[in-house]
Amino acid sequence: MKASTARNVNGGADARRNPIAQVQGRIDALESEARGRLRRALGAGEEALHDLDLALERLSREDWSARGMRRHLDVLRARAENLRAAALRRVADMPGEAMSRIATGSRVPVQNLARGLERIGKRLEERAPAISVVADREERDPPEVPSEHLE
Repeated sequence: MKASTARNVNGGADARRNPIAQVQGRIDALESEARGRLRRALGAGEEALHDLDLALERLSREDWSARGMRRHLDVLRARAENLRAAALRRVADMPGEAMSRIATGSRVPVQNLARGLERIGKRLEERAPAISVVADREERDPPEVPSEHLE
């Protein structure tokens, strides 16, 4: 028998003699992979729980009573009004900027200015109805709550 054939036969015999060792090796590999996956899954779960805890902590600090919500809405209205006033100031300043751009004779800045005016105009048109809806709601009186529900 040739030496290479003898090795193949002996190698095959070794494989037949230790099938339990091979199976045990595969089981160990699967077990270590499963442990790694479980650690990653638990780590992601703990991170998600931590994020949830932070969100709940933020919500618990806020005042959810009617007065608190009204105060919060007043702050938001004031911010919206300030943003609107700033946008109107910028729009009022734009004709002067447009004239200076036209005077320089450059076409690209004028086109950029026109695009900017269009964007601002679209934003103001989109947001104007939302402000009027809030104003309409503000004019209405809140519904009366029976005294037995306030206990």
